Amino acid sequence: MNIIDSSRNPSSTALLLFFCRHHVPLFSKLFRLLHNSDIYCNLKGRDIQMPHPYGIIIHSKTVIGQHVTIMQQVTLGGSQLGINEAPVIEDFVYIGAGAKVLGNVRIGHHAVIGANAVITRDVPAGATVVGANRMIKTASEDKP
Repeated sequence: MNIIDSSRNPSSTALLLFFCRHHVPLFSKLFRLLHNSDIYCNLKGRDIQMPHPYGIIIHSKTVIGQHVTIMQQVTLGGSQLGINEAPVIEDFVYIGAGAKVLGNVRIGHHAVIGANAVITRDVPAGATVVGANRMIKTASEDKP
């Protein structure tokens, strides 16, 4: 898998990430509103690729590793109202457009979450997930 170069992010993503990291009064809220995005987790020091930063929702307690790609319309958040838990996304993870990762789940290193997938349980390292928690490939299947 290629290492993600955050300098390849579009300028709109760079501005969105800047305002999410620095919480500039009024401007941060306005920029998130223009992108229809709510990103409240700590992104400081994270190398995140967002090629299309529109409609992305990230819970404030979500933990995101290094070299993660998040496509448009992704939700990383809680699964139940009133329970404050969020996912942990490890390094080198790709999250496809429209995917929902909900609840206190862990997405392992080098995992691939397919477009429009719904994840409500842990995903092992190197796994590929499509649909609703349906794993089609795991790291153990790649080994001889």
